[in-house]
Amino acid sequence: MSKYPILTALITPFNKQGEIDYASLSKIIKQQLEQEVDGFVVCGTTGECCCLTRQERFELLEFVIKQVNHQVAIWFGCGGNNTQACIEDVECANAYDIDGILVVTPYYNKPSQEGLYQHFLTISKHSNHKIMLYQVPSRCMIAFTFETLQRLFCDCNNIVALKHASDDYELIRKLKTQFPNIQFYSGEDATFYQGLAFGIDGLISVASHYDLPLLKQLLNTGQKDLQEWVVAFAKHAFLECSPSAIKYILSKKGYCRENTRLPLVPLSLKSKQEIDAFLVKFDSFLQSK
Repeated sequence: MSKYPILTALITPFNKQGEIDYASLSKIIKQQLEQEVDGFVVCGTTGECCCLTRQERFELLEFVIKQVNHQVAIWFGCGGNNTQACIEDVECANAYDIDGILVVTPYYNKPSQEGLYQHFLTISKHSNHKIMLYQVPSRCMIAFTFETLQRLFCDCNNIVALKHASDDYELIRKLKTQFPNIQFYSGEDATFYQGLAFGIDGLISVASHYDLPLLKQLLNTGQKDLQEWVVAFAKHAFLECSPSAIKYILSKKGYCRENTRLPLVPLSLKSKQEIDAFLVKFDSFLQSK
């Protein structure tokens, strides 16, 4: 694994009938491995986990494990807003040969900080795997305080990482000082590079489905022009609701269809036209590197 690992938050491709398109997923995984991705997150937000059945999620996990064959890390999304349901998923995931589970903050319920602490403490007691906490305030409308994370890191030995989908990197600086062995991943493609100065250890990326080599080059060189292109691509990869945009971008390159599951829908014509115009410039830039 590289100094600043990049994990791709895998999309879940769908065919015309709305079923999981495993042939397209295999194509995406193969391309990512060839480009030396450091790992995958399966059934995260980008994988439309909320629109998959429990059976589909574990079938997906089995498929990715076989495709990856121990070449890179695999983290599996087991989060939700029902603690007991999360525990059932966690206990089932214990049987799988993976690197860890990703557990998001409960959405919609909006628990107190004590509720957050008890939720994750309880889940941790049922997991034989390492746990990566995941906070994404823009979607869940709730975020950990420093004090709650401090309690969880101290009280749960199997909590080893945090995916931080927020630009509040001061929190990371404070946490990294006290918990140098915890791994902090940015979940923000557009701002992760700035986060490195605050203690960010790596990136869990949506954009890496398409621009992984550029992200790696940016980490290796720090070139300002690369950073500007990464930010610009990230902006377009998150037009409307993710993962609609990245699916459209990948569909243009023949990796999958742009299909999503309701309540998500494919991009509007206006957004497609905006992306099309940008990709002409972006692909020209990539060819020049």
